[in-house]
Amino acid sequence: MTKILIVEDEPIVAEAVSQFLHHAGYQVVGIAKDEGSALWQAATVRPDLVLMDIRLAGSSDGIETARKMQSAGPVNVVFVTAHQDSETRSRADAVHPAGFVAKPFSCQQLLEAVTAVEKLRRS
Repeated sequence: MTKILIVEDEPIVAEAVSQFLHHAGYQVVGIAKDEGSALWQAATVRPDLVLMDIRLAGSSDGIETARKMQSAGPVNVVFVTAHQDSETRSRADAVHPAGFVAKPFSCQQLLEAVTAVEKLRRS
């Protein structure tokens, strides 16, 4: 079963995504709202996939958090964000994410991104 860490600073969004993924058969191993919590949880539970918002609570953003996670070992990151401007996208592309999901998103779009990462892991 794919273990997923959700990094999202909006509690309602994080909980909705968690519930949807759980009902779709995935194991949500944690929810983090800031960089410190995300890095600690990633090191502790070793998720197969991190769904990472780009704007997080605190001073660091999701791109920098993903970079720090990857420096500790390989991790699949899918950015889930409303911020799609060229500068943000360029910074995000530099950490080689497994995908992007634009907010607002449908459950189907989220499921497609998670499924795509599963296929990458198995190949």
